[in-house]
Amino acid sequence: MSAQLIVNLLLTSAGGAGSVSLLVYLFKNPDKIGEWFPKIRASWYNGQAEAEKARKAYEKIRKARTQRRELEH
Repeated sequence: MSAQLIVNLLLTSAGGAGSVSLLVYLFKNPDKIGEWFPKIRASWYNGQAEAEKARKAYEKIRKARTQRRELEH
């Protein structure tokens, strides 16, 4: 069972049946937690880094636009 499938089961479970089956799976395969947790953490950090790059690029464009308007007036 891949990490994506586990996440999909967790997010789309209707009621407690999906959560219970996920919990049973994790108890039967505790080594799987060690496989997917670092991947989730790394992807979160990568996402945060990309968001920061986008914020900096937006700020750079906004400052350039403001400076151009000041020069025009």
